[in-house]
Amino acid sequence: MEALFAIQDEDVVKGQLEHRRANLPERTAVIAVEAERAATMTQVQALELERLDYARRQHRYEGEVTAVEVRIIELNEKLYSGGITSPKEAASLQDEINHLLKRQDDLEGQVLEIMETLEPVDARLKELAEVAEQQDMAILEARESLKVAEAGIVDKLAESAKRRTEAVASVGSDLLARYERNRPTFGSSAVVGFSGSDCSGCPSSMPAVEADRVRCLPAGTLADCNECGRLVAR
Repeated sequence: MEALFAIQDEDVVKGQLEHRRANLPERTAVIAVEAERAATMTQVQALELERLDYARRQHRYEGEVTAVEVRIIELNEKLYSGGITSPKEAASLQDEINHLLKRQDDLEGQVLEIMETLEPVDARLKELAEVAEQQDMAILEARESLKVAEAGIVDKLAESAKRRTEAVASVGSDLLARYERNRPTFGSSAVVGFSGSDCSGCPSSMPAVEADRVRCLPAGTLADCNECGRLVAR
């Protein structure tokens, strides 16, 4: 009977250790720094999308500037090639060139405006990259601390499992099966003692008839308590 109580004790120890393992402060620290890293990446992704939009607009404007420059060169060559004899046609070409020069100036202004807008975006991205690097180091350190903390618990779990195995060897299979059936319901009190008049697992006093029944059993007998359903060690 002592072996069965030993098994129950080790099951309690295992549950406590697993709870402790799941709630290690080192684990909480890992979760916290990983959440901070994720938040940083969210900022980075948002800024990168913003930067990509600006870069596309800049590329489009620069392409338009190039096209306008090419057209201005073509018109200037035509205007000064000597092939234009009509003053009206020359004036028309000059008007178009002036219009294109204004368009070029506007486009270059937009390109410059985008470049100025991108400066703080790039600066923030650089800053976030440094933050992310620091957070990556913090994550590695936190995970290493968790690994060390878990290792100590794993060792204790292994020791407990060994003690339980040794105790199981001294308990019959039928008795062990009865205990295992009760354990999901009663946890750490699947098997309880008998005080002589009461089942120590019952929330209230055991009826006299039930107490007499258990009391009359041979010492070392494992009985089912008709009141609470636990196993009572006589």
